Amino acid sequence: MKTLKYFTDLREKVGEVYLVASEARAKGYDPVDEVEIPLAASMAEKVVGLISTIYPQMQGSGISERILELEKEYGKLDPTVVFKIADEVSDQKFCHFQTLLESMDAGIRVGIAYITLGVVSSPIEGYTGLEIGKTRDRKEYIIANFSGPIRSAGTTASCLALILIDFMREKYGFSKYDPTEKEVRRVWAEISDFHERITNLQYMPTEEETLFLAKNMPIQVAGEPSEKLEVSNYKNLERVNTNFLRSGFCLVIAEGLAQKAAKGFRLLNQAKRNGIKSTGFDFLKEYIGIHERRNLGKGKSDESPTYIKDLVAGRPVYGHPSRSGGFRFRYGRGRSSGFSAVSVHPATMAITDDFLAIGTQLKVEKPTKGCVVTTCDEIEGPIVKLKNGSVIQIKDKKKAREVYNDVEEIIYLGDILFPFSDLLNRNSNLIKPGYVEEWWYQELKEKGFSEKIDYYAVSLDDAIKFSRDYGVSLHPKYIYYWSEISQEEFFGLISWIKNADFDSYLVFPWTKKDREKFFLGKRALELLGVSHQVTIESIVLDKVTSQALLLNLSFSPNALKENYSLSDFEWSKFLPDKNVLKIINSFCAFKIKDKSGEFIGARMGRPEKAKIRKLIGSPNVLFPVGNQGGRLRSVGSACEAGFVKGNFPLYFCESCEAETIYRVCERCGKKTRKRYYFSDISEKSYEKKVEYSQREGISYCNQKIDVNHYFNFAKEKLGLTREETPSLIKGVRGLSSESKIPENLIKGIIRAKYNLQVNKDGTIRMDATELPLVSFKSKEIGTSVSKLRELGYDEDIYGNSLTNEDQIIEIMPHDVLIPNFSETPDERGEEVFMKICNFVDELLVKFYGLSPYYNVKSREDLIGVFGVCMAPHNCAGVICRFIGFSNTLGLMASPYMHAAIRRDCDGDEAAIMLLGDVLINFSRKFLPNHRGGNQDAPLVLNSKIDAGEVDDQILDFEVVREYPLELYTLAEERVHSSKANIPTIRTLLKEGKDPFRGLGFTHNTKDINEGVLCSSYKLLENMEEKVSHQMALVEKLRSVDTADTARLIIERHFIRDLRGNLRKFSMQEFRCVKCNEIMRRPPLDGKCVACGGKIIFTINEGGIRKYLEPALSLAKAYNLSPYLQQNLTLIKGYIDSIFGKENEKQKIISDFL
Repeated sequence: MKTLKYFTDLREKVGEVYLVASEARAKGYDPVDEVEIPLAASMAEKVVGLISTIYPQMQGSGISERILELEKEYGKLDPTVVFKIADEVSDQKFCHFQTLLESMDAGIRVGIAYITLGVVSSPIEGYTGLEIGKTRDRKEYIIANFSGPIRSAGTTASCLALILIDFMREKYGFSKYDPTEKEVRRVWAEISDFHERITNLQYMPTEEETLFLAKNMPIQVAGEPSEKLEVSNYKNLERVNTNFLRSGFCLVIAEGLAQKAAKGFRLLNQAKRNGIKSTGFDFLKEYIGIHERRNLGKGKSDESPTYIKDLVAGRPVYGHPSRSGGFRFRYGRGRSSGFSAVSVHPATMAITDDFLAIGTQLKVEKPTKGCVVTTCDEIEGPIVKLKNGSVIQIKDKKKAREVYNDVEEIIYLGDILFPFSDLLNRNSNLIKPGYVEEWWYQELKEKGFSEKIDYYAVSLDDAIKFSRDYGVSLHPKYIYYWSEISQEEFFGLISWIKNADFDSYLVFPWTKKDREKFFLGKRALELLGVSHQVTIESIVLDKVTSQALLLNLSFSPNALKENYSLSDFEWSKFLPDKNVLKIINSFCAFKIKDKSGEFIGARMGRPEKAKIRKLIGSPNVLFPVGNQGGRLRSVGSACEAGFVKGNFPLYFCESCEAETIYRVCERCGKKTRKRYYFSDISEKSYEKKVEYSQREGISYCNQKIDVNHYFNFAKEKLGLTREETPSLIKGVRGLSSESKIPENLIKGIIRAKYNLQVNKDGTIRMDATELPLVSFKSKEIGTSVSKLRELGYDEDIYGNSLTNEDQIIEIMPHDVLIPNFSETPDERGEEVFMKICNFVDELLVKFYGLSPYYNVKSREDLIGVFGVCMAPHNCAGVICRFIGFSNTLGLMASPYMHAAIRRDCDGDEAAIMLLGDVLINFSRKFLPNHRGGNQDAPLVLNSKIDAGEVDDQILDFEVVREYPLELYTLAEERVHSSKANIPTIRTLLKEGKDPFRGLGFTHNTKDINEGVLCSSYKLLENMEEKVSHQMALVEKLRSVDTADTARLIIERHFIRDLRGNLRKFSMQEFRCVKCNEIMRRPPLDGKCVACGGKIIFTINEGGIRKYLEPALSLAKAYNLSPYLQQNLTLIKGYIDSIFGKENEKQKIISDFL
């Protein structure tokens, strides 16, 4: 597929949907008569589109064109562009502003929007504006305000935002901020309180770091209070606007400036080299030295590694740090991994009792913090010891599930496939991998071998021949984990082999007497990963395994083919050495490499997800039903009450001479006129201001409406009888938008018909875990070859014409697969999107009076349909195209798509929407009128992904089909990842090549859907079952400390929950079971004052006790410390003192059997 034609076709098809949506919106039934989401083909357009929500005069002012010019001059995403465009906007070169402060503010917002790629709401909601303060000598300085949504900008952008604001301060001649000692100490107090009492900061600076920054800040950082708690000290300061904790303030100082000072300073210096003048943050050079020595000589109070520290009950640990038997590190990128996603063998997933599934998040020890798991069957699976003593390597998922209950020990969990790009992007040193087939093949090619072979299926004879002829190490298939056994175990094995028989097969004696004598040898055989079968009185190795083991022990290849007497071998030549691998290499005719490499500690994070998003109450329509809607917020209940009381907009139909809440009269279908309410004189007018009112009119008022009137007209327009009307249509309690404009009830009735729920902005969304996909096969995605050709996929990755379903095809940047796991407890993706398509068509026909657009009858009709992808906290969506289905619970898409929504695949999730639904039903008028209300709303749509305008993590993405030998050589030395010369997307862009073609992969897999598809964590019914299965697995894993896991579950989850729930119990509110009214104190008669319903606790005894017994049982079962057990006993005593002891339950004899 030609990239240019792909984008051209995409734009044309998207234009078709826009035309349909524009025709529908022109009818006037929606809050605005036009489609409210502009289409942006470049980042510059997204930046302007976003900031124009605050400064409309920016649209069409030439800012977009100027950004493109600056990018040509300095390069895309160069920090110089940030300072230059902010400078020129504030100079009012493009449009006019009322005041100097406003022009500075506009420039800063444009700069922050550029830093954040124009896709997050932080420039309009995270940064909230400038104010002027007075220094102690009465000069003016700048106060920069931030709020919680600045988190979405990211830490580097937050740091650079402060530097940008100071650049503007210096440009316009404002003085530096002169903090007092108390103001400096307040910064430390507030950040400490926020970290300890509200939420853990991603980075908690030391007191020295914080005070140094606070003393030297050239601007004052401030913000609105976000928490109900006051700062613990330094209150009532004259120049600090509040005593309450401020999330934006803490995030910018701690996670932004303190954490990313070095990167921010580097970017500032880069801009300075291009002529930018800014000196206010030059003090960062000194701060970086303080930052770098922060941990010298300091111990940590909690020695638990970061990844394992916040363990959650029910989610297993797969390996303690670097412990033998955990995930073996291996370099590579499969067709569905990379961009922070790793791969494991399908059998590895199954041997974890199905806890590990495609899309499950892992928290790992190194080289990253988190990743999601996908599948690859070309790597090593688990090696397990069965209860009968046999050791086997499992090579498929089905076998793993069959033997799981018979497994005594998981000796080796299997490989974890990490892409090199993830190490490069994290600025990490290379990790030493175990010796693997692809490494061996690179050595073979280095020695002059030029033929293509299947290096995973090399026979023992061929392996010997290659080693003899080319001098390469023995093939990894025929070596063992020699570095994992001790010297004593090695010589125990040698002693055992002396007593074994060899006649093509090695047969070890294993009578009762031998078991006591040779137990060290048996353990060595297990830890070496040597497969063997235990019979009644012997242990047998198959022919190839027998020959390979003896070959490792320096037997000659010729001797292996004869009935060689083991007693004739010169066993005495093996001299003691702590390094067993060194002993082996001292005498073996072939080089034996270390098969182990490094093992990676890991635990389960979030389970995979793909489900429709639902607001609280699962509303079908953004229509207020107030208290009259009852507990379920039902439109039907409100109709029974006969009215709804709430805030509704004011419209007047001059034809009918009647008030209405809609822009088009429901009676006559004509446009209505907007009216305004003046609360001080209780009158309404068509004008927003009137002479005899001191206040400005508002477009709504609190009023009673006849809900039956609107509901009956809606049914009439749809042609529904009472029986055909959905029995439950759910609205919202009230609207939090500024205009209070509701959706038309017709939309809610049709959504309820299809069991669809509405989001806060009028759209319908499906949330799914983000998964990468570089290449796919027709048969994997359920799309025919002919259909793929229609979509433009006409050749495979090798340039061959697309003719059969087994060919591998490279995915294009905007294309995605709909998550469609058939056994999910939630609705499948195909069902959700078929319903949304049918909803939109019915809306077009019955509400707007237009022709249907989608005409979806089967899932095949969804292929080629356009949607929108968007990540949480973003405010820009990206156009996507559905090209098929995955059997996973995740959104499989090109790495470019994930980068375009400014996320990676480390466990993040994204929303998928139908483009037609978004364009027709989205309105900014529905968005909440509070801080953060614009987050997670598609204010602008990106119609063309540009490789240079997405998250810069993509630039490190490798473009290879194999890693060079250089990588493995450097990895053995554990040098920095930047030393390895691996082609990346950055390389392609520098060379002017097409960055969307030829990404490649190093490891293939038969089927990207082959693996565990739904984690057992999601299927187990309660926490007791989850913990039971978790501990059963942990007991099998050699790489896990079982007692420490039990301790962490109790300390990090159970005790925290128990104490937290006890504390909340004493502070709880009360709820009415009938109308859901919440009250701080219950009325004396125990009845709801609103409806007379029964009042109940919001936190009950069961919710407090739920973790107590599991915690006590774990502590006792694993003999945890007396301190921990006594702690639990005290908590139990406190709970019993509040609720009384639990009643004894009568049991029958069968309960004890």
